[in-house]
Amino acid sequence: MEEEPRIIGRQIIVPSGRLDMLYTYQKYLFLIELKVASFQRKFIKQVLDYKQDLLLFQKQGKLVQGDIIPCLLMPKTTQNGKDEIESHGILLQEYNPEDILDFFYSERLRPITTFSELKPVDVGIWNIHLINKFIYNLISCNSIKSLQNLVGGSSKTLYNKIRFANELGLINWSKNGDYIALTKLGEQYVSAKDKYLEETLSEDQVKLVKDYVMQNPYVSCISLGIASIVECVFTLSKTNYPIPNRQLEQYFALYSGKSLEWQTERAKRYGTKMYSNYAIDLGLLAKNDTNIYLTPEGIKFVVQMQLHKSLKLMNYLNFN
Repeated sequence: MEEEPRIIGRQIIVPSGRLDMLYTYQKYLFLIELKVASFQRKFIKQVLDYKQDLLLFQKQGKLVQGDIIPCLLMPKTTQNGKDEIESHGILLQEYNPEDILDFFYSERLRPITTFSELKPVDVGIWNIHLINKFIYNLISCNSIKSLQNLVGGSSKTLYNKIRFANELGLINWSKNGDYIALTKLGEQYVSAKDKYLEETLSEDQVKLVKDYVMQNPYVSCISLGIASIVECVFTLSKTNYPIPNRQLEQYFALYSGKSLEWQTERAKRYGTKMYSNYAIDLGLLAKNDTNIYLTPEGIKFVVQMQLHKSLKLMNYLNFN
């Protein structure tokens, strides 16, 4: 076809039943019956009955004029089945339902399925407040080389802090570049610092980071990891509560797509502890030596985040 056909309607009520799809293209009307089952002779009668219904509508002036092309879309069929379908003037198109579903997921949903490629990463930072000194120095210094002297520690530690802050949307930084600067969110984070205990998270800083993760759970590996650990606790709480740390470790590795990388119990424990620490910093989770709990803020976070995800999904799918 030289151009996109235009759809007239789906699931159209006709005297003999419900027609799946009807398209118009140039002087033609394509009557499409979609099947996922193997060939049955009754499919031929169904399509031909629909064609007669449309011809009646045209005669009554209820449908635009045009040559009606009956089409049957179905999975692979036998040669005898093909011959019988085509002998009745029906255009046959074989297809694989799995291919259609794979295409829909990978192409149509691509903007919101990138999360499936993201996985939590270990950036060597155990708590969010550990980046504070580095962040506060960005007010007066934007060179990574100079920051090394101000912040102290190894160059690897500084790199970890830079990467972590970048994942949380607090800084602008081009990988391997020397220049670094606060984002608007980063400036708000600095302004919200605790005036007496600068190396702790203030309530306002907690709210800023928490809102950012809630509204942008798939924007980075760190955001996804924080969102995922809270969702894991929420999901597991439907079975038993509080959640044993060991149970969360197994489920978080699977849920976050890290089960192949975190194959040892130590790796699972390490990764789960790191991301649960972040969630605890934000007031979303709480834990003791053996169990982990959802806080009231954590429940609110999950509900609001699911709402944001649903709205984004509806926008991408063009739901009315």
